[in-house]
Amino acid sequence: MIHSENNCTVFLFMTVTADQLSLQTNKFELDQIICSSFGYDMTIVEFYVVARMTKASVWLRPIGRIVTGDDGQGEGKAIPDTSVQAPDCNIFRKRIQLWDGVEGISDSIKYFRIWDGKPQYHNTWD
Repeated sequence: MIHSENNCTVFLFMTVTADQLSLQTNKFELDQIICSSFGYDMTIVEFYVVARMTKASVWLRPIGRIVTGDDGQGEGKAIPDTSVQAPDCNIFRKRIQLWDGVEGISDSIKYFRIWDGKPQYHNTWD
């Protein structure tokens, strides 16, 4: 991990165990990161955190995203930025749906899924 401080680049090293690498992506959990994508010619990625849940519903809080690798044409990879979180008035509820044993959410515009920990393709070029 790279961190910039006072115009100086500091490298931070983290130890990751095998358990931390295996993300649970079948069932919603509290504080889990959710991603959605939408767009006809574009692929806009948004991220959320599960703020509350019941057996049938989840309440999602929008969080920020960081797009890296932009080639100047609006294309890159998006990752969540949990340091940017929407206020409580922006939390919204969605009904949990099940496809082949995997929980997700779909509405008329977006498909919400449990984030797999990998950067997501992001494209704002129309």
